[in-house]
Amino acid sequence: MRILDRYLLREFLVYLALGLLGFIVIFIVVDLIEKMDVFLDHRAPWPLVAQYFVNLTPDVVVKMLPVALLLATFMALGQLNKFGELTAMRAGGLSLLRILSPVLAVASMCVGLSLLLGEFLVPAATRAREVIFEERIQHLQRSMPSERADVTYLGRGGRIWVMGLYLVHEQRMHEVSLQEFKGGVLARRIDAAEATWDGSRWVFVSGYVRQFHEGRESAEGFQRMAVSGLGERPEDFAKPGHRPDEMNWFELRNYVERLRASGARVENYLVDLHLKLAFPLLCIIVVMIGGALATRLRMQGAALGFGLSVAISFLYYGIMRAGQALGHNGALPPYVAAWVADALFGSVAVVMLGQAQRR
Repeated sequence: MRILDRYLLREFLVYLALGLLGFIVIFIVVDLIEKMDVFLDHRAPWPLVAQYFVNLTPDVVVKMLPVALLLATFMALGQLNKFGELTAMRAGGLSLLRILSPVLAVASMCVGLSLLLGEFLVPAATRAREVIFEERIQHLQRSMPSERADVTYLGRGGRIWVMGLYLVHEQRMHEVSLQEFKGGVLARRIDAAEATWDGSRWVFVSGYVRQFHEGRESAEGFQRMAVSGLGERPEDFAKPGHRPDEMNWFELRNYVERLRASGARVENYLVDLHLKLAFPLLCIIVVMIGGALATRLRMQGAALGFGLSVAISFLYYGIMRAGQALGHNGALPPYVAAWVADALFGSVAVVMLGQAQRR
């Protein structure tokens, strides 16, 4: 590694670490003030409170990493530009892209870090944080419900379960309807007064089974019918399903595939699925924007860099959320809705970087 690369990288990493640490502290202080009454009322021991905030940190890192990268780019390159060091590098024959190469390498590693944290650490840390706050601090008991009403469950292989009542401990359904789809087309439907689990399969009682084939329907009544080959087990119906933001990319992708197999609408879930990939790429985009701006502006202090970082980040978040909302409503195709902010800011970054290269 060249001396100039090490010099720039050292400055950049220092600002990145300080910026990320500062944002983590801000989030913790704000959350602490918000929950201070709860901690004091329940006399929560400080190690438990510390454990709560440790589990908050991964989520803050994922959300604030692009902002910290942008701030570090402004500060590191702004200082080089302020004292003429960037001009000397350019005069020595180095292009702006070559100067930025070590910073872009760090941003690429941050993309991978954000993906890994978001997929494997943030969901577990979020669940642990909720358990600490609700059960260990507030002493709220999370008991498994003995029954669930109006349950709709998306099963495997294109199956949809609908039941009026599910008795958890008895493993019994009331007013149950099982719909099986093949290629998005209804192939079989079982309607029964109840269904029970006999240890290995579901047994339907007092109902009808309808078969659909090439536009024709056949129906047959039954008093008791055991159905083998159904992958859903009693524990699948005992707990409510996760929201898209509570699932990692692999879980959400499997859920989308099950939805598609049942013929249901998947566009809104596709938006959330692609956003899980689109957001980490912002780490590279903001470095390109920050590098281009820093060559034009001579940073007079940390306040200007901080203000620009926050303003650009809020603009991105606003466009991203607007695209997400339009995608959920069907106004935009899922892929466009998920990637519109990245495409817009990426295009701006390429243009700005190209212009800065020619200066």
